[in-house]
This record gives sequence, structure tokens and C-alpha cells, in this order.
Amino acid sequence: MKKKGLMILGVVVILLLSNIFSGCGGGVTKPTVDYVPQGWFLSDEEPYGTYHETDGTEWGLIEYTDEVDWDFVQLFYGDVPPELKGRENDGTALIGRAILEATAFVPDETGTMTIAGHLAGYAKSYDATYEIYEMEIVFVVDSTCIDIYTMFDATAEDETQAMSIINNINL
Repeated sequence: MKKKGLMILGVVVILLLSNIFSGCGGGVTKPTVDYVPQGWFLSDEEPYGTYHETDGTEWGLIEYTDEVDWDFVQLFYGDVPPELKGRENDGTALIGRAILEATAFVPDETGTMTIAGHLAGYAKSYDATYEIYEMEIVFVVDSTCIDIYTMFDATAEDETQAMSIINNINL
């Protein structure tokens, strides 16, 4: 009887350890993009864990660039930041994170939208000097946070191309 108990305990320990090291079925999922407009190309790709924040959050990157005028979409994917845990579908929290991530610009528009079927917060700015838009978009799918930074010329065509990449994210 004692051997059976030890064997069961051993199996339980092995299962617990395998769950810990595999992320308990969770973990960060690398996104894919189902459609890339003509003239755009994959310009950078860094694996999850390449970028680190002081709170322990880690990120990877997938970047697409327009070869004609160098518009780009950067898809950072990583851990759910502490301030979004338990608030993954809270529009105010998602907008707050988008504003926090908008370090390259001061937003003049914020709000929510739906990306990949999930609520996302965004912060957007127009730069009249260079006639460009900059945008941060943040959303969470399961245990993966997606932080998008995009910059594109202030034309309907360029915005449509950048948003087509964003709207074709698949997790």
C-alpha cells in the first residue's frame, strides 16, 4: 500500500512540474497575420523574451513595412502586464495601457475598437508637420497581450493598408 501511495505522489509531482514548465496550458502565443497588402514585407521578427520591462513583462516583435513609403506596423506580443490582469476586457484599462505605451507621441484621440474579435484600447495622434498618423493599440487574448505601434501617411490608402494588417491578426 505504501508503494502505491508513493507512486501516486510521484505521478502527481511530475504532472505538477510539467504544468509549471509548460505554462499550465497558457503562455504567450505568437500572432500571425493572415493578409499582408501588396508592397508590404516582414521587416523584423524577434522572439518572445527579446524585450523586457522592469515589471518582468517580456515581449516579442513582428514588424511589417511598406516598401513604397516606409509606413510600418509593429506587433509586440507578450505577457499580460500587471495592470491588465483581471481587466483584459476593460475598455478604460486598455485605453490607459495604449496611452502609457504612446511614448513617441501625445495622443489627440483615444477610444476602443475591435481587433481579432477582441476589445482593444487605442491612442492616436496626427502630426501635421509630417502628415502622418501614429497609433498604439492594446488588446489581450487569453494569456497574450498584443501591443501594436503603427505609423502611416495621412492618406486613406495608407491607413487602409496598415489597418488591414492589424485586422488580420490571428491568435
